[in-house]
Amino acid sequence: MFRHAVRATVVVVVGDLIGRALPFGHGYWVPLVAVLILRPGFSHTYGRAAARLGGTVFGLIIAGTVVQLAHPGPLASGTLSVISGGLILLFMYTGYAPVQAAGSAYTVFALAMAGVGLDQSLPARLVLTLIGGGLAMLAYALYPAWETPRLRTRLADWIKADLVYAATVVRHYAEPTLQSARDTREAVLSARASVLAWRNAVALAETEPVRQRGLSRTTEAGAEQALAEFAHVTMLLEAHLPAPGSPLLPSAATFATALRQSAEDADRAVRDHRVPSWEPVRTALATGNGEDPDGEADRMLHRAGPLMLHRAGPLLLAALEELSTALEYAAPPMTTTAPTPRAQTPA
Repeated sequence: MFRHAVRATVVVVVGDLIGRALPFGHGYWVPLVAVLILRPGFSHTYGRAAARLGGTVFGLIIAGTVVQLAHPGPLASGTLSVISGGLILLFMYTGYAPVQAAGSAYTVFALAMAGVGLDQSLPARLVLTLIGGGLAMLAYALYPAWETPRLRTRLADWIKADLVYAATVVRHYAEPTLQSARDTREAVLSARASVLAWRNAVALAETEPVRQRGLSRTTEAGAEQALAEFAHVTMLLEAHLPAPGSPLLPSAATFATALRQSAEDADRAVRDHRVPSWEPVRTALATGNGEDPDGEADRMLHRAGPLMLHRAGPLLLAALEELSTALEYAAPPMTTTAPTPRAQTPA
């Protein structure tokens, strides 16, 4: 957003100076067109530039040809301008290029109704639009903001948010309180925001002319599938949260702490081009599975849902292991540190 603000500021100033220096009048059209085209993303900016310039040229050619051949009077020109205005509304939600074509035609017919010739209306609008669009494209080319290099950062944010969400849910198995709904709601909203940011980044990166993605498409697909499975298991745990005041489950507290620690560790590992290790989660599960599941306390707790936690824990770890497997296919790590071997998860 900062880069977009810098680009827009420079483009407005330069475009205004160019518009004032040109002999056409209405020099404000240059910075206006540039700002309407500029977007924070590469694909959006160049897509709108192509649609704006192509639609403007097409509309001017069609309207100019009609005026040149038919020589419509004020009444006919007014009727054509009203029709063009209706087309603007008709195409408003179908595409940017048709709207620009109809808008250009509307301008030509409205000026023709007032007696303004093509030599005054068509060249000025065409030249000013081309300059404004060219400025917008040039500004992004000189000062780009690529989303591709940030894919790994977006993925790290998503992994951390999902693990924090899972840790929040599991913690309420250890200490069922009235705050469960509020805490889990905030955690799941944060996780969903991270998912949307990741998907938006991937969509933008698909159209960027950047060769080095940092994350292969195989890694992206595998990571998405693993995190989706992890989120599904977490939501299942959330659906079976014990009621406030239920007996405590000490092993859940250890598991929640391990998930929280792994969230920070995985965030740093992915940003540093390393494969995360889930040793704290694995250790916590092994400790929890060592408890006597047939004890009297556990039989009481089973009615509150800890049996679901005992069954879901290995599923969460399996999803995390799948995530690590996907990340092993990413770009070679930047550091020379040898990767830590991962233990195999028992079936």
